[in-house]
Amino acid sequence: MKNALYILIAAVFFAACSSTPEINVSVRECAPMPEGRASACACAMGGNAYVFSGRTAGKKYLKDLWLYNSQSDIWTRLGEGPMAARVNATIAAYDGKLYAGLGYSETHAYRDSAYQRDWWEYTPETNQWRRLANFPTANTVAPVSFAKDGCVYVLYGFGYGFTRDIWRYEIATDKWTMIDDDWRRAKSNFGGRGAWLGGLLYYGTGYNTSNLRDWWATDVVSNHWEQKASIPGKGREFAACAASGEYVYLFGGRHFAGDMTGGGIFETYMRYAPEKDRWEWCGAMPCGRAENQIAFTIDGKAYFGLGEDESGNMLNGLYRVEE
Repeated sequence: MKNALYILIAAVFFAACSSTPEINVSVRECAPMPEGRASACACAMGGNAYVFSGRTAGKKYLKDLWLYNSQSDIWTRLGEGPMAARVNATIAAYDGKLYAGLGYSETHAYRDSAYQRDWWEYTPETNQWRRLANFPTANTVAPVSFAKDGCVYVLYGFGYGFTRDIWRYEIATDKWTMIDDDWRRAKSNFGGRGAWLGGLLYYGTGYNTSNLRDWWATDVVSNHWEQKASIPGKGREFAACAASGEYVYLFGGRHFAGDMTGGGIFETYMRYAPEKDRWEWCGAMPCGRAENQIAFTIDGKAYFGLGEDESGNMLNGLYRVEE
């Protein structure tokens, strides 16, 4: 029910995680998106969130942009962009504008034409898109991005293999620059996730021949990475991640393995407390098992939703962590 308040209590978790605290977290259901989708990307600007691209049931790829107004709890479709439809793109907001692109646009991810290197600026006031300088490499699938000090940083995109590239896009000059490698970084991966909190990016998880559990903190600009407490339980990829209050939340995702070896989609979510360098279980998500969701932060609160379940059904629910 819309605006119903859920009190989620942690139930049964893996025996190996018995030392991880379990806490109660309140989650409020928001207005659902009119049409469910997975593998979209999202960011927040002001009191609004923007959701771009993704796919619907039947693997129909999308290139539309939606606005979610957190004050009115209303979704508005802003139309389609001039680019190719795609999944696993990225989007960031800076100084009243959105910067979006990358991802891939074909069902076969290893064709050259699948990796979308185009990069765009969107102005909400005019509802106009402007083409910018192309991304320099084909490592365009499922990167993490954020904006800071006139630049957009794009991290850890997947291409013809696992990477840990970090690129900086300077808005004023329309130029891309690669940040020098640092051996202390999180491992190269596919489907890792991160969120910005207190001047640091917290990043980790993903997949690189095995499911990863490592977790890191960095300001990105100095390129100094510090390893933190590993994620409890099984490693996961394509979780959703957003900051809320004093925590970084990690929602759902998939443990990549066969059914006989413990593979599957998670229904649980957890949070990381930077001051304690500690993970805490928060319980089961109201949407059940889900991967390829979106997450964003508005007014210090984490939102999560959309995605798909273990049967490939598209989800359209949106939820806000109340703590």
